[in-house]
Amino acid sequence: MKYIIITFEVSREGDYYVSKCRELGTASSGSTEEEAIERVLDATEVYLNTLEDLGEWDQVLKERGIRIHAGGSASDKVMCPPYASVHFGVIPLGISA
Repeated sequence: MKYIIITFEVSREGDYYVSKCRELGTASSGSTEEEAIERVLDATEVYLNTLEDLGEWDQVLKERGIRIHAGGSASDKVMCPPYASVHFGVIPLGISA
């Protein structure tokens, strides 16, 4: 299985949690941290599927320095800002990357 590893940053803004993917720039929000993560993951998957449909997948991943992994484990370190939490997302690739 091929996949990418991306990071999601979540911070609280007022009554909501705001989440964003550091590498791809997708963002969302939710009333809980878990909901915000779920929504940004959904938005990121839609974005990646759109890139695939447009044939821009390889170009965008290369421009943003996102590596495609095959097998192995997902283990990278990330610096967490004091005002936010950071979560990893492992996104399986449905294309022949």
